[in-house]
Amino acid sequence: MVLVALIGLAAVSHGVIFIRLAGDVPALLLAAARVAIATLVFLPFALNGLRKPSHALRPSGRVLIGVSVLSGLFLALHFASWIESVQRLTIAESALLVSLSPIWIAVAGVALGHGRPPNGVLIGTVLCLVGLILIGWDGLRNPQVDPVGLALATLGGMALAGYLMIGKHIRQYLETSQYVTLCYGSAAATLVLAGLVMDIHVTGLGIQAWLAILALGLVSQVIGHTSYNHALGRVSPIFVAICLLGEPIIGSILGLVYFREAVPDMTIIGAVPILVGLWYAIRAEMGQ
Repeated sequence: MVLVALIGLAAVSHGVIFIRLAGDVPALLLAAARVAIATLVFLPFALNGLRKPSHALRPSGRVLIGVSVLSGLFLALHFASWIESVQRLTIAESALLVSLSPIWIAVAGVALGHGRPPNGVLIGTVLCLVGLILIGWDGLRNPQVDPVGLALATLGGMALAGYLMIGKHIRQYLETSQYVTLCYGSAAATLVLAGLVMDIHVTGLGIQAWLAILALGLVSQVIGHTSYNHALGRVSPIFVAICLLGEPIIGSILGLVYFREAVPDMTIIGAVPILVGLWYAIRAEMGQ
């Protein structure tokens, strides 16, 4: 499962590159196309019925569908806010803030009564919040940084946490293809509806934009996110979220290589406590 997660990391990290190559395509359109393509890919594999439960207390089909749709709503919110943040911020700023999802998972666990996380997770939470404040403060005082983009990237990380937590629960009862078809499909429907409400049109796109959209769906979604959803059948959501922490590093390197996009100084400074905090959280979660 570690190898599967690493493959997912490599595929997901290229998402920011495909988004940049798509140019001025609206964020909602990119997000909707991404999950719609993945839904079409997995739909034929999802028609074999539900997996037999590992115990007798199996939720009803309606419950499974409803929870999967809820996960799709979180995924739709994640993509809509994150893609918009990528279009407003540097790759490094957006990826760092979105990758705070392990912290939000730990916070949600406490709020839901799952118990107090280990001391290392608490220390990691504080350090990550310090880094978040540094990056956010830079955005508020620097006119060249979009504070709305920072807020959207943070919201994207929170939505990702909800998506992973629900996925861990539902993957006990549904095969990967069945779950992702329901999840991606409901996310696509939500994003298409939002696009219609906001009067977003799919016209005038060049060949590069269409190829970037196709790559975003096939590589970053079909391979990337589905690898994580498959891994959720065996590992915890916080472990999957921790694997995603490599995305800001890989994304920043890819941004520098492909677009010669420099990493802002305050983002580098803020990344230090974030990465140290996440290291503490990883060690605590793994019981080391």
